[in-house]
Amino acid sequence: MQQLNEDDRVRTGTSRQQAEVRQQRRLTAVGRQTEELSEFLESLGNRIESLQASNTILEGTLDHPPRFMDYARTRNLTSECLAFLIVIERRVDNLPEDIRGPFRDILDQRTVSLWSSLLECSLTFLRAISEEEHLPLGSREVFLREIKTLYDAHGILSRPEFEDRLPPDLLTRQRSAERILNEIIDRAPRLLDLGRPQPEEPAGEIWTGR
Repeated sequence: MQQLNEDDRVRTGTSRQQAEVRQQRRLTAVGRQTEELSEFLESLGNRIESLQASNTILEGTLDHPPRFMDYARTRNLTSECLAFLIVIERRVDNLPEDIRGPFRDILDQRTVSLWSSLLECSLTFLRAISEEEHLPLGSREVFLREIKTLYDAHGILSRPEFEDRLPPDLLTRQRSAERILNEIIDRAPRLLDLGRPQPEEPAGEIWTGR
């Protein structure tokens, strides 16, 4: 009987040690996840700042109007940000629930900042198009893409979880987008003719002017 009790104590001790090892491994893995996630969120923030800076370039000046390559660079950066956002969101969802909250909060901030920036970039392009006497070559596809961006931005920024995070002037910018879209549609209905191919714009050609 004494031997059986000793065996039970050994098994209990071994099980406890194994549980402690598993718990330590879990904590170590979670620590690595949170550290990496913090770096990802910071990197996403830097990319969003670059996107905001590119919007300033898109606005151009009288002497240096933006070129198509400026727009293309902005779209490439947009694709990077959106892809990175998906990766980060998946990692946040995979965190233990008890530590997920602060990371979700930062992710929501980044999401609002990103889509607000995309909305502003789209408005910048559409303002330039609306001021043109004649639409630049190749602007049809870009125009249609920006309509989709504005639609997505409105849908995402209208989510209830973002209601308290929206910039105060967001509704004003959305109304501005609607007005500009109406102006372009009135002046250039051919842009909505999806069945008619349009000539492509040569790379590097100025797509807006004053």
